[in-house]
Amino acid sequence: MVHIVEELWIFSRDGIPLVEIFKDSKIDNVLIGGFLSAMKTFAQEMSGKILNSLTIGAYNFYIAPSLKEHIFLVCKYDSKVKQKKIQKVMEIIMKFFEDMFSINDIENWDGDVSYFDKFKDKLELYFEVSQV
Repeated sequence: MVHIVEELWIFSRDGIPLVEIFKDSKIDNVLIGGFLSAMKTFAQEMSGKILNSLTIGAYNFYIAPSLKEHIFLVCKYDSKVKQKKIQKVMEIIMKFFEDMFSINDIENWDGDVSYFDKFKDKLELYFEVSQV
């Protein structure tokens, strides 16, 4: 099944990867997390605005803070998809995440990625049912 969200990552505010979903690429999630975290900080310092999208070559990325900016969600999507559509889907994904986890959960996370398996399952079901 093809999704408009090609890949999805969830990073701590420092760029540490927490969850990787739809992994089919050769993008290193540690490198992308560090890079996007640095770019977010740089953009905010330079413009006073939050970086919410980025295009690198053929890749489009949508960046969304969550849990009072303790984490950020990043999706890679096709350039043919309208950003408003991605924004709407990302709002739903953030809501799922915020309903399942708290800031305290993230701060006390022990590094075991299986902790997020129920979230991944919920997302898979969402994408299956909605055909997004």
